[in-house]
Amino acid sequence: MIDKKFELGQTVEMPCSVCDAEQNHTAQSVTKLGKMTKAVCDACGTVSAFRRGKKVSVDTGKTKAGTPYSQSQKYKKGQAMMHSTFGQGEVTAVVDAQKIDVLFGDQMRRLVHARQ
Repeated sequence: MIDKKFELGQTVEMPCSVCDAEQNHTAQSVTKLGKMTKAVCDACGTVSAFRRGKKVSVDTGKTKAGTPYSQSQKYKKGQAMMHSTFGQGEVTAVVDAQKIDVLFGDQMRRLVHARQ
């Protein structure tokens, strides 16, 4: 998806942080060079912003929340969560067996997971 050129209104299938599944997203904002900067999930309305091909913020608005965060639960990339302090987030990377990077709004946090 990163190297592909997009057009305004084009539909693209990608993981949705709120639906917790692959969903169709519509390109809401595209640069002159065809890089997508904003996409909205067709199923739940979550708006995701991109910079240099990477997701940099997620705005869930009034959509459903992800599952509550737990250090003992194992997470995968693209999975949604609700953190008691940081709010709605999306796992952007599994760093190692017990660390994940999570995007909360427009701030990245490293959290533990799969802790026994």
